[in-house]
Amino acid sequence: MKITRVETLWPSSIEPAPFFFVQVYTDEGFVGLGQAPDARRTIPSVEEWARRFLLGKNPLDIEYFWNRAYEAAHYHGFAGAEMRAISALDIALWDIAGQVARQPIYQLLGGKVRDQIRVYNTCSNYRDLNDRILVRQKPLQLVEELVANGITAFKYSPFDHIADPTLGNYGSIDDIAKACEPIRQVYEKYGTSIEVGIEGHCKWNLPMATRVAQYLERFNIMWLEDLMQPDNPDQLARLRERTRLPLAGSERFFTRWQMLPLIRDGGTDIVIADVTWCGGISELKKLAVLAETFKLPIAPHDHTGPVGMYATAHVMANVPNGLVMETTRVFYNGYYSELVEPTITIRNGHLFLPEGPGLGTKLRPQVRERADIVIQGFE
Repeated sequence: MKITRVETLWPSSIEPAPFFFVQVYTDEGFVGLGQAPDARRTIPSVEEWARRFLLGKNPLDIEYFWNRAYEAAHYHGFAGAEMRAISALDIALWDIAGQVARQPIYQLLGGKVRDQIRVYNTCSNYRDLNDRILVRQKPLQLVEELVANGITAFKYSPFDHIADPTLGNYGSIDDIAKACEPIRQVYEKYGTSIEVGIEGHCKWNLPMATRVAQYLERFNIMWLEDLMQPDNPDQLARLRERTRLPLAGSERFFTRWQMLPLIRDGGTDIVIADVTWCGGISELKKLAVLAETFKLPIAPHDHTGPVGMYATAHVMANVPNGLVMETTRVFYNGYYSELVEPTITIRNGHLFLPEGPGLGTKLRPQVRERADIVIQGFE
């Protein structure tokens, strides 16, 4: 079996996540589906890796492709568009492998340790669906809606507007307290039954991250994610010593080699990685094993499109140290069903695994007819 064509499909009107799909075609009729973000910058790398390492090759040689492409990406610094392209293509190759074996991908990874995966909701926006506004203006309504579907945790970014004017160097206690008003309301009504994850977007320096962390200790905080840039693990370890809240990070580290110092030096308690950024299913599985070696859980980042959600779910079904999975309800209640079939079921606060071969989903035929679709093919 050989790869005959690689194709990218970009639904260019979907914001705020400009992701795209990859389809890998074989001479035996199997078609693998992948996905990555940042279409404008990443699609050229998909073409490069496809022409150099995939066309005419066996799609089941996933490790061969991954290592050849990663070696070629060394010149660009182990991250960015090159790694996102590897991620999309890796996911598509695993999809083909599952189809050939007539098994879900999680079976190829070693089988499942759980039948359903606990999820939390990230507060984002899509068209008229806007949890970013709801969490700030009507946080109790947001939680009521989540609890109605069994979801008992959510994440949002309370402090970006405080950090940005000073480049993360200053925010008063009064400003922090005002930003935490939604959290206070939720805590007063729900106590410890609702967890809140804090997305920091890497905005703060160490003194301010410490101030924010210590203020938040009065609430039921799930974790503090990326309060500072993760490029200096020593300073994250210092922050960890200054708060009793767990630190989480970081999807901004793409591979096990980047993540190792963060874990080893005590810069995180919960490992965050994104299957469409870090190197695909192959690398997310290896990152989970690395985290498990240090007795740490993994809670994958997932904030782009439906194929990334499927790919993440397969890894989370397989790895023993899977804690919880990020989902975004305004996305899966918004555009996911426009693009793939079937869509993943989220019920009673859990994601239920697909049972079909490979990823268990495929693009809807109508995707190719969308007015906004940009298709490129490489042969």
